[in-house]
Amino acid sequence: MSCGPESRRGRAGNRGRGHCNWGATILEGARTRPASEGTLAGGRGKRLSVSLSPRDARAALLVAVAYYVGARIGFAFTFQPHPISTLWPPNSLLLAALLLTPARSWWLLLLVAFPAHLAAELQSGVPAAMVLGWFVSNSSEALIGAACIRVLVAGPLRFDSSRDISVFLIFGTFLAPLLSSFLDAALVILIGWGQGSYWQLVRLRFFSNVLAALTLVPVILTWAATGLAGIRDAPLRRYAEAGLLFLGLFTASILIFGWQETGRNPIPALFYAPLPFLLWAAVRLGPVGTSTSLLLMAVIALWGTTHGEGPFLASTAEENARSVQLFVIVACVPLLLLAAAVEERRKTKEALQVSEERFAKAFRSSPDPMAIMRRSDSSIIDVNVRWESMFGYSRAQAVGRTTAELEVYANPKDHQTYDDLAAAQGYVRDFEVDLRDRTGRVHHAVIAAEIVEVGGVPCFIETIRDVTEKKRAEREARDQQKQITHLTRVALIGELSGALAHELNQPLTAILSNAQAAQHYLEKGRIDPKELREILGDIVAQDRRAGEVIRRLRALFKKGETQFQALDANELVREVLELAHSDLITRNIEVVTRASPQLPAMLGDRVELQQVLLNLIVNACEAMSADGPKEHALTIRTESAADGVQLSVIDHGPGIPADMQERLFEPFFTTKPQGLGLGLSISRSIITAHRGRIWGTNNPDRGATFHIVLPVHAEGTS
Repeated sequence: MSCGPESRRGRAGNRGRGHCNWGATILEGARTRPASEGTLAGGRGKRLSVSLSPRDARAALLVAVAYYVGARIGFAFTFQPHPISTLWPPNSLLLAALLLTPARSWWLLLLVAFPAHLAAELQSGVPAAMVLGWFVSNSSEALIGAACIRVLVAGPLRFDSSRDISVFLIFGTFLAPLLSSFLDAALVILIGWGQGSYWQLVRLRFFSNVLAALTLVPVILTWAATGLAGIRDAPLRRYAEAGLLFLGLFTASILIFGWQETGRNPIPALFYAPLPFLLWAAVRLGPVGTSTSLLLMAVIALWGTTHGEGPFLASTAEENARSVQLFVIVACVPLLLLAAAVEERRKTKEALQVSEERFAKAFRSSPDPMAIMRRSDSSIIDVNVRWESMFGYSRAQAVGRTTAELEVYANPKDHQTYDDLAAAQGYVRDFEVDLRDRTGRVHHAVIAAEIVEVGGVPCFIETIRDVTEKKRAEREARDQQKQITHLTRVALIGELSGALAHELNQPLTAILSNAQAAQHYLEKGRIDPKELREILGDIVAQDRRAGEVIRRLRALFKKGETQFQALDANELVREVLELAHSDLITRNIEVVTRASPQLPAMLGDRVELQQVLLNLIVNACEAMSADGPKEHALTIRTESAADGVQLSVIDHGPGIPADMQERLFEPFFTTKPQGLGLGLSISRSIITAHRGRIWGTNNPDRGATFHIVLPVHAEGTS
């Protein structure tokens, strides 16, 4: 006696708590125990034991009993004299068990199925050689189908997708039965058990196993996936609907396949009587209801045919068997595909509904104003609460109108630019614009928009971020930064106040001396035009010298906006050194300038860069003064760099302590007893605003060097 069809996939997945299903019962895998518990010797001094838990034992027993009962049912559906059953369940039951079990436990399922196979076959008078051969073919069919399905289908096989059904039909119900049928028929011919040619036996066994796979495996796997909890949770109306469906299908199947008189020509239209109920199951009850309905109809049709009743008894036993098999197979394939397609559509619809609900919730509760606008005419379809709050229009007032009609854009040109960007790119990113609310108040905002389909209509989902307060805070922060920079500059000049007073005192003293000399000549009555001209010339020169000092001081004291212009690095160094000239003399600092000729013009603000350079010079002087009566030499170097013009201030002081290098430019960090720690921090802010770089390093011998790199002015060299 041969085995029957095989099913497709049905992995034992983790079911929900409280679910009782085949997959939870089938063996999770053999467990290996330590060598001390073992009974199988393996290797040198090692033992391997296999121990079964009570749950494993129950699962193994279930497989064995199911295999035995399936074999007995297969015998009941056998047409003599061929040893081929019209429906052979054991193969399909074994395939379902393999698909519900981890691959590492398959060997155990085959092991427990073997005694069940022996018990069923030997008591039916089958030769021992045939019994062993059939177990090999049965097992090979289940293993081929399970292995192929396990490789191609990720996760449990639930018969709820067209892809899963297709894999099952190809590998579980066609390829595996076909390959094993060749082996099975060869064994029958070789042993000489039964009648019929080789290809006749292949054909009989193939259809038998295909039929079993189509009718049994889907039922087992879908019910394993549903579990008792899924049945308990179903609403009462679903119970009533299922009851009516199965009652109608049972009645129609009995009338068509069980009560017809033998020899009468059946009316073809009667074959379609069960079809409405099968379609009902596919559309309403999903894969589990469809597979159960198909099994019910198949059992009634096969039972009637096997016992000489129904419309499939027109010819020989083989042709009668093939007729009923083909009828059920042809009914099963499209209905299983239909049930999977309906289930896929249902899940897609549910997922879409969930997605829309999530989107609606996110849209309504978004902290940013959002609007959905039709792409074709820019009319508003929907707005959220934040949009209503920002613009002062209610949803009813906004829907159906355009932003142009609501005059949302403060500048119509911005609206046109936004439309052009959206049309060219299909999206908008970080578009800064001024928007106006219903009261006329202007909001500075950043807009982003994406194209989506809402109900099949192309739309823009527009997100608005109101940055009015952020921009105001940024302006205030810039103003405060400028204020701090100015105060720091004033404090720096205050440190040089003595030297600056001396710098002003010299030309003023010279002016006074020349004026007194002129008075003396006038009192004596001796007027020498040449000497008087020289005296007046000296007065004018010294006045200009004093005026230049005052002009530079006023420029440093003056507050104003940053003005970028082309600057000569060498000239900037000369201006700062002239301003610090007296202080350098007082501190006994020798200054060496190494100016590179033909430097490119820098781009920057003169006053702010003078402040940075003056701060570095004063810091260098203080570092060298604190180092005692050693060499006090200050070197200022200008040169071209790869990314601009570089200025370097080099001192011969004690250098920068290693533990302080990382914190040099932090606000309020200072090494001076009375310093504020803002000089270098503000210097870095100024240089960063100029798109430059500033850093400090220790010299190889002694002292430190601070470097500044500033970008080159685009118009050329100085």
